[in-house]
Amino acid sequence: MHTTTTFATNGGAGRTITTMAIAAGFLAQGKRGAVMDCTDLAGSNSQGRHPSTLQSWMTQMAACKFRPPQLELIECMTREQVEDRAAAAQARGIDVLLIDTRARLEEPQLVALGLADLIIAPANGPFEAKCIIEGIDQYLGTPEDLICLVGGCRNGAAEAAETRQAFGYHPVFLSELPWAEAISDQILNGDIAHFVSTLACKPEKPGYARYRDALAAWVAVQRLTNEVAWALDGQRLEPFTGDQSPYAYKRKAVA
Repeated sequence: MHTTTTFATNGGAGRTITTMAIAAGFLAQGKRGAVMDCTDLAGSNSQGRHPSTLQSWMTQMAACKFRPPQLELIECMTREQVEDRAAAAQARGIDVLLIDTRARLEEPQLVALGLADLIIAPANGPFEAKCIIEGIDQYLGTPEDLICLVGGCRNGAAEAAETRQAFGYHPVFLSELPWAEAISDQILNGDIAHFVSTLACKPEKPGYARYRDALAAWVAVQRLTNEVAWALDGQRLEPFTGDQSPYAYKRKAVA
């Protein structure tokens, strides 16, 4: 079983959205996934007036036909629960355990970070990225298994580039999560692929722009999920730095 844990010491950085999106990506690959809730809302009454974000998401995922053992929600509020339920998930044959944490790190969250094969630090702006850097220095030192993620930048490519630069020398995924309805409203729509399929229409039909944006977001999620899978296997996707087009190398290799 592979384990990922989100990390950000400030609220609104995109930890939960990232966890849900990557879970959807792994489900599309046929993996058995479990999401562990180590946030402030873990243990909320799912039948009450204010269920947790992940509980609401699981309800929508079930409506999209994703149920145990395909996808499970594990809620943990103590160190012992994190350790025991992670071990139990592995015993049940879970392929990927995705742990969502909160901004204020206490013992359960620190244990979750210790269990991780990969720590994902998302940020949706330069300020959030700088806060994450401070948090890394305070809590993690110089981790070898941490990769930062640019996701959900409202102001487009310029802000995304600035966010990437704000991470400094820390490694950053080449893939990015865009600001898109299909990603930001997962607790309302459930599975991203299912949501995209409900919007599918031809270019001449009303609503095509919405479908096109949702489809682009789903492609971005799949691209990120593949990069996460490679990172879990110890591989890293690097930018091409050759002195000519990569297509020339590809044609040469084929020849």
